[in-house]
Parts: sequence; structure tokens; C-alpha cells
Amino acid sequence: MKAFHNFSFEANANAEGAQTTMTGDQIKWSGRRIRSTFLDFFKSKRHTVVRSSSLVPHGDATLLFTNAGMNQFKDIFLGLEKRDYTRATTAQKCVRAGGKHNDLENVGFTKRHHTFFEMLGNFSFGDYFKKDAIPYAWELITSPDWYGIPKDQLYVTVFGETELSDGAHLSSDSDSIVFWRKEGVPKERIFEIPGLKDNFWAMGDTGPCGPCSEIHYDMGPQASEAGHADCAFPCDCGRYVEIWNLVFMQFNRVGEPPRGGPGEFIPFEGGRLDYLPKPCVDTGMGLERVAAVLQGKISNYDTDLFEPLTRRAAELCGVDVTSEEKLEEGKGGAASLRVIADHARAATFLVADGVIPSNEGRGYVLRKIIRRALMHMRLLGGEIPFLSRVAETVRDEMKTAYPELADSTLLVKRVLDEEERKFSRMLHSGLRKLEEGIQKLREVGRETTGPGVRRTQQIPGEQIFALYDTYGLPRDFIEDAARDAGVIIDWPGFDRAMQDQKTRARASWKETHKEAANPAFVKIAETFKTEPAFYHSTSTKDCRIEAIISKNGSIGELQAGEPGEVVLDRTAIYAESGGQIADTGAFYDSTESQRLAEVSGAYYPVAGLVAHRVTAKETLRVGDRVTVIADADRRARVMRNHTGTHLVHAALRNILGPHVKQAG
Repeated sequence: MKAFHNFSFEANANAEGAQTTMTGDQIKWSGRRIRSTFLDFFKSKRHTVVRSSSLVPHGDATLLFTNAGMNQFKDIFLGLEKRDYTRATTAQKCVRAGGKHNDLENVGFTKRHHTFFEMLGNFSFGDYFKKDAIPYAWELITSPDWYGIPKDQLYVTVFGETELSDGAHLSSDSDSIVFWRKEGVPKERIFEIPGLKDNFWAMGDTGPCGPCSEIHYDMGPQASEAGHADCAFPCDCGRYVEIWNLVFMQFNRVGEPPRGGPGEFIPFEGGRLDYLPKPCVDTGMGLERVAAVLQGKISNYDTDLFEPLTRRAAELCGVDVTSEEKLEEGKGGAASLRVIADHARAATFLVADGVIPSNEGRGYVLRKIIRRALMHMRLLGGEIPFLSRVAETVRDEMKTAYPELADSTLLVKRVLDEEERKFSRMLHSGLRKLEEGIQKLREVGRETTGPGVRRTQQIPGEQIFALYDTYGLPRDFIEDAARDAGVIIDWPGFDRAMQDQKTRARASWKETHKEAANPAFVKIAETFKTEPAFYHSTSTKDCRIEAIISKNGSIGELQAGEPGEVVLDRTAIYAESGGQIADTGAFYDSTESQRLAEVSGAYYPVAGLVAHRVTAKETLRVGDRVTVIADADRRARVMRNHTGTHLVHAALRNILGPHVKQAG
């Protein structure tokens, strides 16, 4: 590939260089080019370019939003799904603004916190491993034919030997050290980091996991948030920034006691780590961070990914960007412009993916993001409608990579404008309620405090949280009003009320959850697939019971009255797929005179394998032959409804526009 550039990092030597306004012609490495170059590189390495999945995780109740590039490949890593490729690369849109990953209050006030961001990644599903993943990363990062980042500004970390709580230990990732050295990385720039916090990744309490190897870039002493002039790596002062994390999934964490022979497992915190038969690779490179590096900026917000948005926000508020950069305390100023830029991206993409502001779950998080942006708009003197006009710039900047933004223009404008109108009304009401509460507290204080006695007055935290949650009053507004009135806030009570609300919100979006596939299904699917007879008929004879699965795993028989899941060699029961619900029906004997089991539904626990949810009427055993009969009348009604839904959706798109979306 032709060399792109011989760019200089001189801007890093001058912090003022991070404040210049950029145009497309002045940026050799625009965000668009960085994104497309990443995908082109891995395409040249025989990776399939896979489109970003939605910010709303499909059928995964463990996630509020898509927060990493690997989310859409989760079932592949778990062995529950196979695709026609073993190498993939993506530019994945992500949101981290709720649950465990909640950086909302930091956004705008730090250099690298975001609610919406893009994760560039390459993945191997049992194909290549460390020996190839490390050279790929080093070539893309350092080769003058690609990004060409100077090697002497890079550091590498690997997993270091770690002692576990039960006396066992995980060895240092010596293989990665060998492969980094083969790429020419000096040993003094490779650091072993012990512990499970930084350089060991796990999908959850159980499941695939393994060591990480990270690439860090030296931003220079001017990036140190602690004022360090000569600190050495690794220092967490802000000078050294992680730009790429390579995860090597080579273990499966099992919550069972160790078993097997020496070398087959590692004891691990109440369970064990089994070696995966086909280890995988999952990497993540933050586009915003790499853009800062390649554009010679210290802050992500000074790159071309954000600069057009901050400029547009300043224009709409009637302020000057350069002047506002001198104000960093959040009462307007550059911090407010950064909040607006980040939150406009998040709100635009979330609405485009079908999330609508509400008081629970994903909609609640979106509402908080929108209202936080609007509060900072008010600090700068902006007027509504505001955010939808910034969203237009988001669309124009990113529609090439994410075409759904162009299709959702009308929807985004309508949703954001309506939310602004609601917020304006509620803010007015909220401030009035706060003033009434303070006045009432003063009156109570006058009644209960004797002459010459001064008592500190405190507003209950639950009352303040109600204003915060119901009316959208931000915490700093409440603090200012209370301080001016000479009262204090019960902030611990406020925090407890907020935690209770988060718990309720999480519960609301976890109610509809994906069926957890039993590992027994994975083993069956290695050698067997269910023949789908439901495309041609609603009944079929002589179907063999291949497996019976209970909550405890695979069993040999199911007694009368017991529920379970049955796998047949072929079936006439349609399994839920493509937005159409499953058939119901029954198992009979060969004469169709004796009902052996009621079938309440069917689904695909693993690609190609149909599991029937049954309640046995008679004893069912593995190896038995049954006749399967689906409820034909019910299927016909379901098919008509399903087809009708698609026709209505097509009509709505034709009349209202392509922003109308159908899920399922």
C-alpha cells in the first residue's frame, strides 16, 4: 500500500497547538480516514468487514447499550453460533452512560471521557492468535504505509504473574513478550502488569477470558494532569494513554471445582480455568484516542471528530469558541461546549437506533443525556430548538460511515425538539418547586428555633432527588440555589435515592431476556443439526429424541409432569425466528392416539439446533420415536399477522419516511 504521510508530532510539544481550529484540508489523518484505514488494513489481512451493530443489543439483557466491539460476536465467542467467516473487523458505535460504565458526570470535564464513542476492532474466532495478532497491531500502528506512529513514543503492557486468592497463580504472558520482541519492541518498553484489574479480561463471572496486551502512547509532559515534567511509564497522570487493547481469550472460566489431569486447568477463585480448544482474539482501539494521537492533539475534543460540533454549538449560542476555552469551570465555557458535542453524538445515534426518551431503562439514560446537554446550552445562552440543529452536524459528519443517520433525520429532529419543549416546561416548574421547598424549610425553621438560636437547615435528599429526577434539575443548579438560600442538602440521602432509581431502571430493561443457552446444547451442536420439516408440513412421524435438557443439564429421561427441553432429529414445530413466534403443538405416539407431551414453543439455542419446550404427559426417553404435530390453525393466524405487520411497516416507511424502523 502506498505510504500516506511523513507527519510530525511537533504539535505535542506545544499545548497551544491543541486549540487550533481545523478544516478538512488541514487534517492529514481525519477521523474518517483513520476509520477507513483500519478497516482496509484488516481487509487486506483476509478479515471480513462487518457492519456496526445497533446501540440496542439484540436479545441481550446483560447490556443496557452496546459498549464494545465484541458485543455482536458474543455468541460466537461462547460457541453458540457459527458464521461463514473466522476473521472479522468492525468500526462499532458504542455508548457507556449507564450501569457499570457510567461516565456521564465526567464527560466534558476530562480529555477522554465520552458517552458515545467508536471502537475499532479485529477479531479471530479460533483462527489466528497471539503470533499473528501482535504483528498485525504493530504493523498498522507503526508502518509508514499505515498510521506510522513513531515507535519511540509507544509502550506495551502484558499480563504479569499473579497470585490468586486460593494460593494458585496465573503465569506471566511470556508468549506475548516473545512476539513483541520479534517485532523489535525493546524489552525496556515492555511492562508486565500483575493483577486481574488491568491486563486480564473476562466476559463475566463465567465464560471466555484471558490476558490482555495494551499499546500506550506517550503524549508528552504537557499532557500530564498532575504537572509531571519527567515521569516514567507507567504513570497514570494522563501523559501515557492506552490506545489499543488486545485480548487473548484462551480460557473458559467455570464455576465448578477443579477436575481433570495436570495441565488441563488452572484453579481460579472458587472454580477453574479450562483451556479453550480454539483460543480467540478480541481487540479494541478507540477511534477518538487514535485521532488525538494522529492529529497531534492532547484532548480528544480537539480533534476533527468533535471540533465541528463545538463550533456549531458555539455558533448557535452566540459565543466565541476561543474566548470560551478560557472558562473551564462548567458555568459555560469550553466544558459546556464539549458536553454538548459529546451528548449530541450520543443522542443522535441513540434516537436513530430506536431509543426514545422515557422514565425508565434506555430511554431514561437518553433523557438524562439530552437534558444535560440542554442545561449546558442554557449556561451559554442558547435557545430552543437547539440540540436537533447540532444533530444535523453530527449527521453530516458521520452519515458516510453510518448511513442510518441520513435515514433517521426526521425522527431525530422530531424526538429532540419535543424533548426540548418538555424539558423547558419542566425546568420552569422544577425551579419553582425548589424555591417552594426552600421557603417551607425556612418557615419551619422560624417556628422551631428560639430567639438567639441559629440552626442549620437541611433539605431531605429524597425530596431533592425527586426534583432532579422528575424535573431534570441538575445537581449544580440545586447546590447553587441552596447555597444562596443558606440551606444545605442531604446529599447522602440523595445518593441513596439515586441508587434505588438505578436499581429499578435496570430491572425494567432486564425483564425481557434472552434464553441462556445450556452448555449441553453446544456439545450436541458439534455433531448434530435438527432437520426443519416445518417448511413443508405441520406434522411429521418417526422423529427421534436426540437429547433431553433440564436446568441441571443433559438427562436421559423426562418423567410425566416434568418440564424440559427436547431436541429431535427433525421437527414440524416452527422455531421462533425472523420475528415470527414459535408454533405450539404436541408429541404423540406412532398411532397418534396417545399424547406424550405438550409443546409450548421452540427456539434455536445454537444455530441449526431446535429445542422444544415441553411438559411431559408420559415418560420421554432419549432414543424414543415420536410423532410431532403443530397447531396448524394457530400457525396460519400467526403467519397472517406476521405478514400484515410487514405490510403495515412498509406502508409507514412509504408515507412517513425511511426513519421508521421495525424490530422483529
